[in-house]
Amino acid sequence: MRKEPVASTRTAPDSAFTLIELLVVVAIVTSLLAVLLPALSTARRMADRIRCQGNLKQLAGAWQMYFNDHEGRLYRGENAESLYGGWRGTDHPDHPRPLNSYLGLSPLPSSEHEARMFRCSGDKGYDGPLYYQDMGTSYKMNILLIGDYQIASLPSLELWQKINARLLRLTAWNVGKNVPAKVLLIGDYGWGDQWLPRYPPGPFWHDRRYWYNVAFLDTHVRFLRIRKGLYYTPEYTVLPFEDLWSLAKRDQEEESTP
Repeated sequence: MRKEPVASTRTAPDSAFTLIELLVVVAIVTSLLAVLLPALSTARRMADRIRCQGNLKQLAGAWQMYFNDHEGRLYRGENAESLYGGWRGTDHPDHPRPLNSYLGLSPLPSSEHEARMFRCSGDKGYDGPLYYQDMGTSYKMNILLIGDYQIASLPSLELWQKINARLLRLTAWNVGKNVPAKVLLIGDYGWGDQWLPRYPPGPFWHDRRYWYNVAFLDTHVRFLRIRKGLYYTPEYTVLPFEDLWSLAKRDQEEESTP
């Protein structure tokens, strides 16, 4: 007589995670996030910085076209270093923006979305709205190239007098042969506040204090630490007058920044 198979009394192994296994998984995931998140944050900051450098490259190139059309003459006027291009902004909505036509923009765009190349994601303003909202641009010119007809006083009286005596005769074509690759033309808005002697330090951009994207007169772009109160350094200068570099090096004094 055939016997029926006897059912096994053993149960299938439990496929659920134990509490210890879950804790191990959580610990591993937490460790991975701790490693990856700073790297992702750094990569995001780097991408933002590179986008801003691309904007500055375009703006520097547009200035070269402007100079070609105006026989090298530099754009000068009240607040010219801030109100040269971009959208109308909130502080000076009717000020002309001469660089816009060289970037395919209307003279006074009414919407901030029309002039996105003038906006930098590092722009955090200075204890208030973004520079892009107030001024219409996140980038500021070198006031010795694009700015007022005369500059305010400097700690060095002799240097100040020599600069002002030459500003109105200066053109993009009569700077020295070594100047375009050395002199700053335009940069993240805070750079202008940062270099000026006896002026509050520039705001914090790109999560690295006192460092700014800057474009030179020959249109190349770098990320540099701008040193307070210095007109001339081995990496850059704000002076478009090559024969004044030795005087600047003699008279300048770096100011401490907090």
